[in-house]
Amino acid sequence: MKTEWLEAFLQTVELKSLTKASEMLHVSQPALSKQIRNLENELGTQLLIRSTIGVTLTPSGEILHESSKRIMSEVNTMKREIALAEGKQVHLTIGSWPSIAALYLPQRIAGNKLTDTHSAYKIRVFYSFFDMLKSLETGTIDAALFDDRGVKHDFLASLLFTEAFLLFVNVNHPLYGNRQEVTFAEIANEAFVMLPEGCDVRMLVDHAFAAKGKKLHISFEIELGQSILGFIQANLGIAILPEIFVQQTNETVKAIPISDFGLTRQISAITREQSASKQLLTLFDSVLPSPG
Repeated sequence: MKTEWLEAFLQTVELKSLTKASEMLHVSQPALSKQIRNLENELGTQLLIRSTIGVTLTPSGEILHESSKRIMSEVNTMKREIALAEGKQVHLTIGSWPSIAALYLPQRIAGNKLTDTHSAYKIRVFYSFFDMLKSLETGTIDAALFDDRGVKHDFLASLLFTEAFLLFVNVNHPLYGNRQEVTFAEIANEAFVMLPEGCDVRMLVDHAFAAKGKKLHISFEIELGQSILGFIQANLGIAILPEIFVQQTNETVKAIPISDFGLTRQISAITREQSASKQLLTLFDSVLPSPG
């Protein structure tokens, strides 16, 4: 039984589509189908039921699905540990929110002494927890960076940094342009330019408002924090964003502390394997991970 057969099977099951799995694995659909047929022939059973709407697991396929996830995790761990022990280049694919990919990871990778000789990093940007966790589970990514406090998972987690949330406004805003600090009561009924549901920033702000008995009002919903700053530069609204976005402000935008808000974002590195966690330690200079 070849590991590439198991990988083809796993990707097909997780994506529920031969077409999507072939695209993800960069192989033709006939080649992918042949790998799965080889697996079925070796095990002497049908694993997938194919239809016009996708694929579903047979009872035998369900058994293999659970076992193959553990097998592939162990295989990947073994390969990574051997490569690191021999000083060979180890590739690491990291899933991240756009803000972390744009403003945090470049500095860390540039400052990592091992980047050129031992490691190569691939960054994939995500817009929802579901997609990031699913990619981590299937092995499409080796690590994910996000605030996992409100997300149930069984992966390894290591805290990287904590940041406050601030009010971002145009310097010419009639109410807040000249302010150095605001209270939550002053802004609670405002309408904000916000990131969409499914990302950690939106979830955290939603929960913070609800905990204070207030509903979050939204004037615009935009996928990228950098685009939100563009709206603020045009004086088209105000936003509550993590402190990391201060790096992308200019003279037309200011970030104001919200004195009694008390909301923070805690970015952690989430991994499936201990070997990937060890590799990340050299990049983030963090502590050993604990179960999430």
